[in-house]
Amino acid sequence: MMKHSPFCLMVAVLALVSTWPVSDAFAAAQPIFWSALRPADQAKATMPLSGKTVSGPQGETLAWHDEGQPVELTGFVLPVDQDGDLVYEFMLVPWAGACSHMPSPPPNQLVRVVPQEPLHLERMYETVTVTATLRPGLDQAQFFMIDGVRVLAYGYSMSHAEVAKATETDDPDLLTLSPFGILPR
Repeated sequence: MMKHSPFCLMVAVLALVSTWPVSDAFAAAQPIFWSALRPADQAKATMPLSGKTVSGPQGETLAWHDEGQPVELTGFVLPVDQDGDLVYEFMLVPWAGACSHMPSPPPNQLVRVVPQEPLHLERMYETVTVTATLRPGLDQAQFFMIDGVRVLAYGYSMSHAEVAKATETDDPDLLTLSPFGILPR
């Protein structure tokens, strides 16, 4: 009979633990609202009713800097990289129609998301809840629309994110900004 050293036993346990699904790491995710992404003295984004561009700095100040734990944020999907109905990268936006049919929200109200697995998109501006670590940092992304290329400045990103279809939310910003109605409660 072979004897196992404590070192071999520890390696075996670590190997087993490392195969657990990543989703267990997101079990303690903190739900946040869009208001947590902007400074308290900045008014919430309002859905623009015209296509006029606003000049000057708009929402470059980022309020979220806690990268210690994963968060949950609900919003609308704006595909950046997709192939058919599979989305490999998207912007999470606080209202349907943002960026493509009307001016974009301020950078601190745009989140670039790279999901763990491609997202099967059933319809444009699908409502989802994204779970991952939220990383602050101003950057830009380019995406293609029917009328040409758009460059968006965003303030946050989430990589290796879990994405689930949203069925409800209590976020007052998300509820008041959707031109296509509110999410079911």
